[in-house]
Amino acid sequence: MVTEKKRQWLEEGFLILSEEGAASLTIETLIGRLKVTKGAFYHHFKSWQDYKESLLSLYETERTLNTIEFAEQQLSPLDKFEYVMEKSIRRNQNLEVAVRAWALMEPFVHSYQQRIDQRRIDYLEEMMFLLYRDRERARTMALIFYSLHVGSQHLLPPVKEQDLVKLYREVQKAFNIQASIKDE
Repeated sequence: MVTEKKRQWLEEGFLILSEEGAASLTIETLIGRLKVTKGAFYHHFKSWQDYKESLLSLYETERTLNTIEFAEQQLSPLDKFEYVMEKSIRRNQNLEVAVRAWALMEPFVHSYQQRIDQRRIDYLEEMMFLLYRDRERARTMALIFYSLHVGSQHLLPPVKEQDLVKLYREVQKAFNIQASIKDE
């Protein structure tokens, strides 16, 4: 369980990643931004590796596992799909891009990103399989939706939220998926 103080350290790490990238994520940057001592860092984390593991574990839990858990509370496969699509559109994409870039530089982070990607694709595939009962089609559809999700984050400038909604709707129409993603 993450204590409130420990969570503050982790949230600051997410901010640093989102704003400045992995190269700026250091103990020195953290203690400078939080205005604390290095000893305070070691009070909450055994090592820099422990911090990174905690950070990536929270990232995986909040941005993948919790999303899947809440989606599973929806009644129909279409409702589950809509919930996942809305969460993917509405979240801070800068953090997703920063973690993915970090994964290219550090094998430890790469293993987390690979597991997260696989879990997300597998879940999308299961939702599509429940709709179509065709495993090959479900896998293809999952890869298309996930590729759209990841690819849209890496365009410069990134695809705007309202444009991403339109893109998802077009793919939904192409696959005859009747879920609708709400505009906000």
